[in-house]
Amino acid sequence: MAMTRARGLRCGAAAALVLVAGCSVDGLLLGELTRDEHRQMPEPAPVTLRGKAPGFQGAPLRLWAGSSVAFSGKVDATGAFALQTDGRSALVGTVLEAQSGARACLALVPELPAQTSVLHPERVIELAEIAPGALEVGDVSTTAALVLLQRARIEGRALAAVAPSSLVETLIDVDSRLRSGDPALALALLAVQRVLAAGKSAAAAGAPFDVSPAALHLLRDGFAATSAVDADGDGAADGDGGRFEALMTAAASGVKFAACYTPGRIKVVLQVRLASDARDGNCEPIQPFLWADDKPGAQMFITGGVHKETPTCVAGRTAFCLHPAQIDDVNAALGNWVPNKVQMFDDGSHGDGVASDGIYTFAFDAPHWPAVAAPDGAGVRIAYKFTYGAQGQGWTGAEEFPGNQRILELDDRNNDQLIVRLDHFADETSNKDKANGLFTGCGKVTWAAAPAEGCSSDSAERAVDVDGDCKVDGWPSAGKVAPLTVPCP
Repeated sequence: MAMTRARGLRCGAAAALVLVAGCSVDGLLLGELTRDEHRQMPEPAPVTLRGKAPGFQGAPLRLWAGSSVAFSGKVDATGAFALQTDGRSALVGTVLEAQSGARACLALVPELPAQTSVLHPERVIELAEIAPGALEVGDVSTTAALVLLQRARIEGRALAAVAPSSLVETLIDVDSRLRSGDPALALALLAVQRVLAAGKSAAAAGAPFDVSPAALHLLRDGFAATSAVDADGDGAADGDGGRFEALMTAAASGVKFAACYTPGRIKVVLQVRLASDARDGNCEPIQPFLWADDKPGAQMFITGGVHKETPTCVAGRTAFCLHPAQIDDVNAALGNWVPNKVQMFDDGSHGDGVASDGIYTFAFDAPHWPAVAAPDGAGVRIAYKFTYGAQGQGWTGAEEFPGNQRILELDDRNNDQLIVRLDHFADETSNKDKANGLFTGCGKVTWAAAPAEGCSSDSAERAVDVDGDCKVDGWPSAGKVAPLTVPCP
């Protein structure tokens, strides 16, 4: 009783407590646990995924997040499973795999939430309730998972970059079409069933499927070669995973990720590559440390804000413009031109696609309208710059180039409901505004709606050179960042 009363008094004097943890239940618990001897918060209870995998009794169970196993478990003697996560991890677009010898079945798990409080008991989630069509981990769930994996690969993104609501809606569509006999999906299901049958062969080796985003084929070539898979049923062994891949591509080509997007907002993904072998827009080597110091322990940061040429809302313009509060929000998200404050990540977190690949990522939400719809063709415009240094360091020895900024108009050029911009650190030939070194330019960068003769308009989302041959050949991947969505009606 005394403790309850004390808690009430502390929440009544909220001004002091709010600075630490607010008056939430966990905040109160944090106060009690840390008041003496700085004891740590307790771990949250696990979140458990429960379901059935008939035919896989005693088999190992793995939950794949991209190319790595996030959590593992085991199917029990009855063919049921209860896979526990740590309660801290919020997972999107994972693939559940049950494997017995050379047989494996999959199920796509759109979302597994983290616990919202350390006080909550264990949370049990049924696979069939969150993954439409996955009444059990079997041939149908495997086909649906592979088709959606292939759809994501066709679009150049990971499953984790697709909104959970979109994955759910698309699974509903695929399951419905499988049951109604959609020709391409029916052939995909037959191919999966043939792979599962081939997995019973003593000659087959290892798991049949490769769910890694970078996999050459969804069906491992080694498995196809050793198990004599005939995915298309033409009576001849395939030899590799190519024919199975073609069937999955045909099925995935008729599928689109269903989603309803947040009106007036968009997710912006700013990426920068720091590499000694990078080349600029003139196909010449970039000197990444011409101005910044390459010091041990340095980190990548971004800073910037709304560009001064963004339309602002005034008496004569009330649409296709930003209000002061919106400008303040974007400025705050980008660090408002304070250097070495807003960190970027290359560790596979915070939306970063691949850890330690030299590409640093920062993502934020921003107001948005199609630039073409505005009366002057102007969209939301931002300016930004990358710095490489220590937290709190000033500009000197950290900025990629002094006296200039990068400019970007938030215009969704490839209609994927994302603004993704991949830059190279210290590239003097890209969207650097005042003194641009592009050979074919005029020394400055202009907005698309206000072109100048001979000048570059590299001020928007764009395709890039993805393989280092100095030719533009693909859109940059959004990594693990998904579009902003709302529940569909």
